[in-house]
Amino acid sequence: MKNVYYPVHLYLGNVRKKQHAAGPYLGKAFVVPRGAEKGVRVRLYRPATDSERTLPVLFNVHGGAWLFGDAEGVDLQSQYLANHLDCFVVNIDYRMLDEEPFPYQQTEVADAVQYFIAHAGTYHIDPEKSAIMGYSAGGHICAGAALLLRDRGVELRSQVLCYPFLNFIGFDFASYNGVSGRKAQIFNKFIDTVFFSEIRKDGLIVSPGNADARDLTGLAPAVIIACGAGDPLLPQAEAYAKKLAEAGVKNVYKVYETAVHGFLERNFPDDPAVFVNEDPQDTLLREAVEFVREQGIFD
Repeated sequence: MKNVYYPVHLYLGNVRKKQHAAGPYLGKAFVVPRGAEKGVRVRLYRPATDSERTLPVLFNVHGGAWLFGDAEGVDLQSQYLANHLDCFVVNIDYRMLDEEPFPYQQTEVADAVQYFIAHAGTYHIDPEKSAIMGYSAGGHICAGAALLLRDRGVELRSQVLCYPFLNFIGFDFASYNGVSGRKAQIFNKFIDTVFFSEIRKDGLIVSPGNADARDLTGLAPAVIIACGAGDPLLPQAEAYAKKLAEAGVKNVYKVYETAVHGFLERNFPDDPAVFVNEDPQDTLLREAVEFVREQGIFD
């Protein structure tokens, strides 16, 4: 991070500490070794009733605008996915952009995928049945990681992109966040300096939605889930589904009209008995997970 923004880094770190989900956590903490590079922090989950049978593996990537959120914030949700998709879940705690600039996060996910595939026997997982699933900023990171893995010759069974951000070109973050005037100028400069200190906005890995369709050929099949008309990322999801189809990449596109952005990252216990007045978004979460299961993402 640039020295001029170090106070912002300290501020964001303090905010994240306050937002950090309370333990104890269901997922087992682990750090994926990467030689001289910093390891990738993850939490690991198996179905609650499972012993050591061989399972598909899902890499779960939280959202949070690249500056907030963590693996613990989707701890219960990750266990829910393990239970209902009948898979081993690797919940990735990628580093925030004020810690490392793009494409560090995409590389963390790609490296984690390759590590677990290479050590499949240790974790009782099927190396030929792997999928990545991300939400908003996490969906953006997954889309980039899928491109990296394609170029490395690693075959994913699928990529599940949930209300993903996919294109920095033409997207005004200041307007999106209701910032104007001088504050907008400062905000946009912060975005340019911190997000793009080492990569261009129109780079394939960070703006796959801006790519020519021919640059997307050979990608893993996609399941794209979008929220309704109130979500500013809906057009990006729809456009990417069409572009993948143009590239010959099989994909399924599903819109949940009444879903609120972030609905799939709700951290709730996998026990309907705890609910008295259940939030409609929890019902949508269950429906969406069932929809993902029905797509056969590991087949």
